[in-house]
Amino acid sequence: MLPIIASIIYLCACLWLIASARPSAKESDAHAQHMAGLSTACLGWLAHGYSLCRAIILDTSAALNSTEVASLIAWIIAAITLVKARNRSRFSVIAALLLLCVGIAAALTNEGARIFSTSQSGWELNAHILIAVLAYALVTVGASLSVVFYALDHRLRHHQPLGWMKSLPSIEALETSIFQSITAGFALLTLTLFSGFFFVRDLFAQHLIHKVALSCVAWLVLGILLWGHWRLGWRGRIAARWILSCFVLLGLSYFGSKFVLEVMLGRHWG
Repeated sequence: MLPIIASIIYLCACLWLIASARPSAKESDAHAQHMAGLSTACLGWLAHGYSLCRAIILDTSAALNSTEVASLIAWIIAAITLVKARNRSRFSVIAALLLLCVGIAAALTNEGARIFSTSQSGWELNAHILIAVLAYALVTVGASLSVVFYALDHRLRHHQPLGWMKSLPSIEALETSIFQSITAGFALLTLTLFSGFFFVRDLFAQHLIHKVALSCVAWLVLGILLWGHWRLGWRGRIAARWILSCFVLLGLSYFGSKFVLEVMLGRHWG
């Protein structure tokens, strides 16, 4: 029940944030609605976090399932979104869209029994999981901003009316936020891969070969993009395509591999 409540609160926050971005809204009203949306989202974030605590932390002997991992990633994305939109009213629409997705993920948080269980894990493995989740959340934020960037850039290039997109941040602001997110995500992904090798005994026996291979390819894609950005000036739509490719690879790395193992093969990483 608590995940559903958190999802409803997120939805209310989305409505406040969208209302604050209306072109016809007065500046004072828009600011009040923006702050009301962020405050409401904070309540949803707390409820969401408590539901995750009940579903994951209090049952330390059980393995995470896919919906719980998605909900945990969404919870971190919500935190990043709230920090990003705190003093930037022009991020209201983007924040509303991200929080809507977070609300959907929150509603899927499973508090029931899991099929697979693992032995008690040490702090090292827990730290590895947390870093991996943070890395994926940051890459997801970068990918989401890239989609918005691509849509806005397309309108500008083809001299089409911006319409509601007038309330979005500028191209430059979006690009700055994108590279901030993926740079931090790349650093954490590097740490994730490095720390993960300490827990690998046999890639094939532990069913990790596809997960590790896709993660390494995603890391390489992101690394090439950042190098190209700093040395060759890659940006704009080129950068957006590379980031979205990395996002898809990471999604296949974890969720694709986990779906095949748990749903189709009835196994688990071990």
